[in-house]
Amino acid sequence: MAILDRTVRRVLDRMRLVVRPSATAARQGGHRSPFKASGVEFADHRPYVSGDDVRHIDWKAFARHGHLVLRQFEEERDAFVHVLLDVTGSMSRGAPPKIEVARTLAGAFVYVGMRQFDRARVIPFADELDDRPLAIRGPQDLPQLERFLGDSEAAGPTFFDEAIQQLAARGLPRGLVVVISDFMAPDGWEDGFRRLGAMGHELRVIHVRCQEDLEPAWRGELELRDAETDERVRLRVNDALLKRYRAEVQRHLEAVRESCRKTGGWFQDVDVSMATDAQLLRVFGAPRLRSAAGAR
Repeated sequence: MAILDRTVRRVLDRMRLVVRPSATAARQGGHRSPFKASGVEFADHRPYVSGDDVRHIDWKAFARHGHLVLRQFEEERDAFVHVLLDVTGSMSRGAPPKIEVARTLAGAFVYVGMRQFDRARVIPFADELDDRPLAIRGPQDLPQLERFLGDSEAAGPTFFDEAIQQLAARGLPRGLVVVISDFMAPDGWEDGFRRLGAMGHELRVIHVRCQEDLEPAWRGELELRDAETDERVRLRVNDALLKRYRAEVQRHLEAVRESCRKTGGWFQDVDVSMATDAQLLRVFGAPRLRSAAGAR
């Protein structure tokens, strides 16, 4: 079954990525960001104020209305969209598995970016970056995107900050960075987010969760295995222990959310139990992500 099937694409065709100007580059592309200077497309007028560049005064409008106004333009910009996809062992949990939902969301961001002629790529990560990031430039690359996402299996531990250091060493054009993960690794997120912010990227963080993460069906004498490190531990699971576990998970996820906020990023939860269109609308209905109808 296709990850981005016709139903999913119909939803995404109504969506548009809006990226802040500081995270874009002046290139030939489909993404437009407003700038108060001459550009390629007229956008609007605004009243003239002392100190404005008189070259941008609309003298024809002045002749008609008797008021000084400036012409504002939209400069054509190219937004690089980098989707970091968590493919660690814990992503295999859930019904459906978190990795399946994450693949769809990763493909969705790439698809919307591609529709706007932006540069988009998927970069899987676990204990290190995948050596084969996939760049998408147009519809002709969609079959390759489907195969690439389908081959991204959930296995191994998470070392997010180390992966970001590798990314910085390779060179990452400034743009929008979307991190899709269950954030079950205990650390590394704050440093990684801070590095991305320092590199000038705009950050969007998507937390893919399942009921098992917060309410595991564990009781009695058990041997538990870490899905990422394969470490095993025997313990007696009772209500008191589960209460402590839930509190610790909530504390950890709140710390991840706060780390994202400190870098000026945006954080959103998506549950695997939600219908696919509801997941997409939850993500693309967020601030600075809007439908094409709302972007007019």
